[in-house]
Amino acid sequence: MTTSDQVLLSVTMLRPEEKLLLGALRDEGLTARPLLMEDLAEIVAGHTGPPALALIRNLSHRDAISVSRRLEHAGVTTLNRAATIETCNDKGLQALLFAQHGIPHPVTRHAFSFDQVRASVADLGMPAVVKPVSGSWGRGVSKMTDADCVEAWAAGRESLDAKGKQFPVVVQQYVDKPGHDLRVVVVGRTPVVAIQRVSEDWRTNTHLGAEVQRVEITVELEKLCGQVVDALGPGFYGVDLVEDRSTGELLVLEVNANPEFARSSARHGVNVAGHLAAYVAQSLTASAV
Repeated sequence: MTTSDQVLLSVTMLRPEEKLLLGALRDEGLTARPLLMEDLAEIVAGHTGPPALALIRNLSHRDAISVSRRLEHAGVTTLNRAATIETCNDKGLQALLFAQHGIPHPVTRHAFSFDQVRASVADLGMPAVVKPVSGSWGRGVSKMTDADCVEAWAAGRESLDAKGKQFPVVVQQYVDKPGHDLRVVVVGRTPVVAIQRVSEDWRTNTHLGAEVQRVEITVELEKLCGQVVDALGPGFYGVDLVEDRSTGELLVLEVNANPEFARSSARHGVNVAGHLAAYVAQSLTASAV
């Protein structure tokens, strides 16, 4: 028997986001506590009663997938699911998923060698963007503006990865965005807040200094987020979108399965932790009926 009101928060460390979540879950009348990697052994061994649900908030993508997968095999519901976390951890898998489901997305190529990077950049035209398949906060993302950029990237990469073990990478169409992108936080199936991330840099990550402005959740944003949820399943997501300045079209750039929200919530005033905790409580009530 599961402990019907117990929610575990799988963490690497208690960041402001996780502290807010613990408080919000407890405000919903749930018994919530952090789960560290070493605590997992007791649960999967069956020495403690399984929780009703586990929220996966590990910083390491590898740890997040591992914890979620093991808990699922032990009969514990996880949010997000291991398969979802794995897809969101890989920009190449996301590109394939978006193409399969008709979700507007920048044209993306997989490259498994330096020569394939060169060929993909030539095919897409410059500027083009080269990205590691896994990574956050804009790390390792490079804009290729000419052939010299491509060769400099290849030389630097080869000096660190002579055997090419860090392939594949993705080569992506460069989208000329109007000085900002959009992040929509989705809880379950519902977009709860949308923010513009404004920057003079071509990378509009808050960790790189982008400013946050709350914007309206339009019908178009709801539709695109709905397509993402249809493809991935209900969960807790940060959906990143970009507008093509030349066409006005909105494209889904990627989906984050472990979105940060504490700093932006302080600016836009939406209680993201409260929305997520309410969703968890409602889901547990529905499953108990």
